[in-house]
Parts: sequence; C-alpha cells; structure tokens
Amino acid sequence: MLVSKTGYVTANRKFVVNIYYKTMPKNKKITVIAKKGVNSYKNANLTQKSKHFKKGTRLTVKKIVKHNLTTRYQLSNGHYVTANKKLVIQGNY
Repeated sequence: MLVSKTGYVTANRKFVVNIYYKTMPKNKKITVIAKKGVNSYKNANLTQKSKHFKKGTRLTVKKIVKHNLTTRYQLSNGHYVTANKKLVIQGNY
C-alpha cells in the first residue's frame, strides 16, 4: 500500500543499524526486554527448548555465537538465547 508519493528508502549505513548484537556485553549480562519473554534452547539453531525467561530477567553470557546471518548468546549454563535487540538488551536494566 502506497501512502505517500514522496520520500525514498535508503540502505545508507548512517541510517541503518543491525537488529542483532554482534559484541559481548561489557559486564557479561543481558536483560530480557520482550513483553512475552524469551526462551533458551540447547542448540545454537534454537531447537530443543529448555527454559522460558520472563521480562526483566537478567542472564549471564559466556560468549557470542554466529549462526548463519544472525548471532546468539551462549549463557553460562551452555544454553542459547537470541541476540535480537528488540528482545534483549545488554547490561542490567
């Protein structure tokens, strides 16, 4: 649906940001900010669901893992959660 005939879409790096974190948090902590929470999984491809974390839960990160074009956080218990900026935030909040 076309709303307006003016304007344009850009892919200029100044105006576009990644949706996934690509770096480790400084204090190795992330906080769940998704309204419905996030799940942790046993595998980096997010299979074999293991646990659900509610909004506001703080998690300790061991390392960041690349999976295809996305990234995942490996938690201190060895399980994986998404590194999506809309679902988790780096640090304690």
